[in-house]
Amino acid sequence: MTRHVHLLSLSLVGALALGACVDGDADAPMRIIGNVVPASGCVVDSSSNTFYDDGVIQTDALAGYIFTPSVVNEITLRDGEARGPKTIYVTGARVEIDFYDPAFDSLVVDASLLRFQVPVAGAIDPGGGKAAFSFEVVPQELVVKIGERLATITDARQRTVLDVRIQMVGTKGGGSVQSNVFRYPVEVCIGCLQNILMAGCEALPQGFSARTGGACQAEQDGVTDCCNGGGGLICPAVAPSGKN
Repeated sequence: MTRHVHLLSLSLVGALALGACVDGDADAPMRIIGNVVPASGCVVDSSSNTFYDDGVIQTDALAGYIFTPSVVNEITLRDGEARGPKTIYVTGARVEIDFYDPAFDSLVVDASLLRFQVPVAGAIDPGGGKAAFSFEVVPQELVVKIGERLATITDARQRTVLDVRIQMVGTKGGGSVQSNVFRYPVEVCIGCLQNILMAGCEALPQGFSARTGGACQAEQDGVTDCCNGGGGLICPAVAPSGKN
């Protein structure tokens, strides 16, 4: 599902062209299928087949990038077998982040923002059972640091793409188990999810309904309509109270 069309440098175009993909561990009993497009309120349906192929987050987001994967237990359950020993109990997710753009190789950040494990809880039945999760894979502190660097860039780009790799971990029958490594590009940008309406707020029609951003947070994976009001930019855009 392609959502984002941006004018990027050639290196970033190549990064986004990769899209989300599986990297190694093809025979893993637990598999991340994809990053599910969540419903309002960041509600995730594990049976959904509608996925984001890349993520976008603005530098002014109030939280880090929220990943919402659907995960399947591919261990076969034969007739008469008990489910318990083959049920996977998810305990966390390992996350590793690298920069595609070499201009960010010198960014000074704590190593714990680039390599860490997120506690996650859930159980997945064998025989193709699925479960959905939601957790932060790009820390908000890292987004802020990237934003500080992007603000020094004088061209119109002011965006960069992260190579984010996620691996679910858990237990099964007393032993440890891990999923495939799922690679997911996340773009961090300044204002790229704001759609500034040509008409000012005063010109908006009665009953105007603005887009208000993404399902998990306004500044992630969704456009917000903005308009110019008397005191500056208003996001989301609203018509004057006298028109409603």
